[in-house]
Amino acid sequence: MVTVKKIFGVLLLLALLILPQNVSAEKTDFKDNYYNFRNVRGVVLLDVSSNIDFRNRGNLFVQKLRTTYQDNARRLKCNVLTEDQASRMTGSSDPRSFASVADLYIQCNIRDWSDDYYIVPERTVWEKKKMYRSARDYDGNYYEEAYYMTVPVTYPPYRVDISKIAVNFEVYDTRTGKLVFGREDVRDRNDKSAQDGMYGRICNSFFQDFAKLVK
Repeated sequence: MVTVKKIFGVLLLLALLILPQNVSAEKTDFKDNYYNFRNVRGVVLLDVSSNIDFRNRGNLFVQKLRTTYQDNARRLKCNVLTEDQASRMTGSSDPRSFASVADLYIQCNIRDWSDDYYIVPERTVWEKKKMYRSARDYDGNYYEEAYYMTVPVTYPPYRVDISKIAVNFEVYDTRTGKLVFGREDVRDRNDKSAQDGMYGRICNSFFQDFAKLVK
């Protein structure tokens, strides 16, 4: 007789084999509760920064990071400027000089963009297997009858690739230089080279939540 424990083990194994799983997804926010976000009329997006050397990925990759970041910022219901635009308007690249064109500036820093993996060892589980046998009907004719047996099935070890990413967003007041909002978003996913999509979702999540503050 199949036990509940065995059935649960089979279902869990199928989920692991079929569905890509999030190993972890953690967001940590900071918010200055005394800052009046409703008075924000303009924001400057500083260029995406990172200690990771992305040069071997090419200029198109770096441009895609910047575009994903900037496109998601368009949901903000205020004037949004890039760092280049603010620098041309103020004649300075110092964020502290942007107070004449914006109330806040945002820094986006990619801290992790890496791949890892682990090995799932060989394992044996109990599964139902459909089998057939000959049977006779009331008229004495033979036919194939389906039935099920619970049998042990051994799966070989296999590799699970992991995509890791960590992105920080920091929002500063241009007049005081004070940090008024921030987020650290760290994610792992059981998938290979999935950081592009994860980065897009991270940017979308940040600006979606930040837009609620400055609406």
